[in-house]
Amino acid sequence: MQRTRLAITVCSRELTAEHGFSGFTIEELCSRVGISRRTFFNYFATKLDAVFGHVEDGLSAETLARFMDARPAGTVGISPTLFADLVELVLTQLRRDEAEILSAHGFFEAVHREPELLAKMVEVGPERMKEFMALVARREGVALDHPGLVMLVHNIQFATHQAVQRYVVSSRETSLEEEFLSLMRHAQELFAQPMRR
Repeated sequence: MQRTRLAITVCSRELTAEHGFSGFTIEELCSRVGISRRTFFNYFATKLDAVFGHVEDGLSAETLARFMDARPAGTVGISPTLFADLVELVLTQLRRDEAEILSAHGFFEAVHREPELLAKMVEVGPERMKEFMALVARREGVALDHPGLVMLVHNIQFATHQAVQRYVVSSRETSLEEEFLSLMRHAQELFAQPMRR
C-alpha cells in the first residue's frame, strides 16, 4: 500500500514539474501510475493531496526506528550523538533513488510558480517540520522548543535543500551525499569557531 501511495505522489510531482499543476488530470496521473481512478481515491481525496503526499512516506518506519534506537542509553538531555545521527538520517534519504529526489526537486521548483501549490506548501511545510521536531524532541527527552534542537534541525534541513540545489546545477562529478557532507563540514567548522573575539 505504501509503495502505491508513494508512486502516486512521485508521479503527480513529475507531472506537476513537467506540465504545471493544472496541466494534467487525475486520469492521466492514474495512467502513468498504472492504477484505476477508484484506486487513486482510496489513497487521496484530491490531486493536491496526492502532490504533497502522505506524512508517513517521508521516512520509512525502519529508518525512523534506527534513528530513535541510536540514542545512547543513560543519556540525559541532548545526546552526544544527535548531530551524527541526524546526518546519517539525511544520508539514508539521499541514498534513495536519485531520480525520485530530482523529481521532487523539480516539483518544489514548480511550487513557487503556482499560487495554489504555494499556499498548500505554506500550510503543510510547517506541520511536517513540527512533526519531525516532535520526533527528535521525544528521542532526546527535551521540550519541542528546545533552542539547540531547533537550531540544529533547521540548519540540517537548510543544508539538505542546498545540497540538492547544488547537485541539480552541478556537472554531477560529486554525489548528492558528498554535496551534503561538504556543506555539513563547512557548517561544523564555522560553528566550532569561538563566538567572541
